[in-house]
Amino acid sequence: MKSARSTGIGLVLVGLSLWQLPLNAADDDGTNLPFTQAQATQGKLAYEENCASCHGFELEGFGLVPSLSGSYFADRWGDVTLDLLALDVRRMPPSKENSLSQSSYIDILAYVLMRNGLAAGQNSLPENQTSLSALTIPAEQLSQQRIAAANPLIYSTDGPLKVSSRAQSLSLVSDAMLQNPSADDWLIWRRTGNNLGHSPLDQITRDNVDKLQLAWSWALPSGANMMAPIVHDGVLFAYSFGDVLQAFDAATGELLWGFQRQLDDDTPPDSKKGVAIYADKIIMPTSDMHLIAIDARTGKMAWDHKVDTGGEDGHWFKSAPMIANGKAIIGLTGRQAVEGGDFILAVDMETGAEVWRFYTIARPDAPGGDTWNGLPLDQRTGGSVWIPGSFDAELNLVYFGPAPTYDTERLRQGPNDSYRNNDALYTNSTVALDADTGELAWHYQHARNDQLDHDWAYERQIIELPVNGSMRKVVVTGGKLAIFEALDAATGEYLFSIDLDMQNVVAEIDPTTGNKSLFPTAIPALDDVLSEFSLPGICPDWLGARNMQSTAYNPATRTLYIPLSDTCLDDETDQRWQKYPDSSADGSYGIIKAVNLESKEVVWSQRQTGPQAAANLTTATGLLFIGSVDRWFKALDQDTGQVLWERRLDNALNSYPITYRVDGKQYVAVATNSGGIHTRTMRNAAGINLPPSGATLWVFALPD
Repeated sequence: MKSARSTGIGLVLVGLSLWQLPLNAADDDGTNLPFTQAQATQGKLAYEENCASCHGFELEGFGLVPSLSGSYFADRWGDVTLDLLALDVRRMPPSKENSLSQSSYIDILAYVLMRNGLAAGQNSLPENQTSLSALTIPAEQLSQQRIAAANPLIYSTDGPLKVSSRAQSLSLVSDAMLQNPSADDWLIWRRTGNNLGHSPLDQITRDNVDKLQLAWSWALPSGANMMAPIVHDGVLFAYSFGDVLQAFDAATGELLWGFQRQLDDDTPPDSKKGVAIYADKIIMPTSDMHLIAIDARTGKMAWDHKVDTGGEDGHWFKSAPMIANGKAIIGLTGRQAVEGGDFILAVDMETGAEVWRFYTIARPDAPGGDTWNGLPLDQRTGGSVWIPGSFDAELNLVYFGPAPTYDTERLRQGPNDSYRNNDALYTNSTVALDADTGELAWHYQHARNDQLDHDWAYERQIIELPVNGSMRKVVVTGGKLAIFEALDAATGEYLFSIDLDMQNVVAEIDPTTGNKSLFPTAIPALDDVLSEFSLPGICPDWLGARNMQSTAYNPATRTLYIPLSDTCLDDETDQRWQKYPDSSADGSYGIIKAVNLESKEVVWSQRQTGPQAAANLTTATGLLFIGSVDRWFKALDQDTGQVLWERRLDNALNSYPITYRVDGKQYVAVATNSGGIHTRTMRNAAGINLPPSGATLWVFALPD
């Protein structure tokens, strides 16, 4: 069985406006696959109607959706019989497999082939699976060219567009500054190394936020711009889809310099969550698996480190780097079932040399290696790191959350002997690593042997919190099930869980260990075929009650603000439904919950007009900024959830809002875009119309 992470073809094809269909019919001499121009033309229409809403009209791919062009398509499908590709095509659209006519699927298949360089001919592509099994996709004829023209090279790397005093006067960013940043700056993905998503700025308040207005905006490259901008000394750095890094005057929106990574023709660009800053350098993860350092003042490249992935080409960078003790630390994500799984690595910020790496899939002879039911290393997959880590300088530990495995069937079998188990470390775990060496200090597995893709892969927040009458430094994190857990930051000791009752998977949690007992309906049988990452009737569905929309925590009130999706899968119709239907907001799926971590009680819960797509952001003045799939950017009262200000923007808010101050004035910034796979799927579920492309950086402030 393939996991739903790696099945489904992910129809990512280059748009007609960027690559013209070959109109000359090929000679049917037996060397080309039989399909006609008419089939491919009809296939384009069927693709745009049924597939593009998830996979993109500009065919850039989103999140888990891989590219089906260039070397990736050639490596996966070259010399494979056509019936296997046809079976994957029939899995579309999501949750409605085999819902189109046979001729529509065949037309889409013809369109896929044409997009990859095969020429149309006089004979039609057959609809019969037996006939398709006799045809082989010719690897030598597949186009190895990929027009990355969704974002053609638009900037030189020769330096700034013009001399900018703002950029030239940037101060060096030190470890001390990162650990205790100026209130004016936003230096890290979630502002501070403890990933709270909270700002101490106090100019914009509950009393005046209704006067918030546009200060400036900038059109970004089209694609899933899931960025968190960073700001230092009045310069804003935005990292966009297509590997485009731009520096702006954060007060005026003036472009100071731009840098775009020149990718090989067969490297599809992907979306990442941002960059990091240290000393005078911006550290930038690229789509071709390099970490490069850019001079923050000029935009010139300082060094370039190619990450050694062991010859595997199935890795992505999807997160943003974090900085700890002069090292940039980042995890890799598998865009497919990479043999041996993924890893976390650190590079020296001065030289770009790799310092250490930690494998998130335990090696057979290493600690935790006996938790894979005897599987050899090349059959162990997963452990992707989607989210930036957190860092505690006092403990000198960095914290990450590896995702589940890609292939689960073997792990359904009981252990072969008493010396092995099938927990599958370090999936769905919190791992605490020594920041200097990468050695494992401790780990805690939140969900053993996860069969349903219920990741615990999201932010780890480091919080000072009273627990049973004593102040403890804890790591708080929650998975897709909307169960949040607290661990001792120094030792990994389990402290407590808070179940927000958005799930029907976990029946009981041991209050001493956190071990979870599952409902029988949530345990797949050995011969079960999992559909859409899940079993029927499960809450939440594969999207999760929470996903990459990060929480925000106000340390003054000890309240965690959690963006949620109320979404389940029906066991007969395969349609989504709500666990807690609300007639006043039917089909919205979006919920915000405020949870006091000291009392473990829900303070308030508010249904939203649309599914939440952006991270939450809190300020010291009691404001909570949120963003949703239906294009609304809002400021809520932290105490009540009341909407105090809202503005409808041009596209979905599938990103991480920030706030900063320049010359005494506070700004709030957020990026919009066409969204990743989560946003696009929730858009379809909620019946929300969005533009097929387009992305913008929006910046708001109070009037002078």
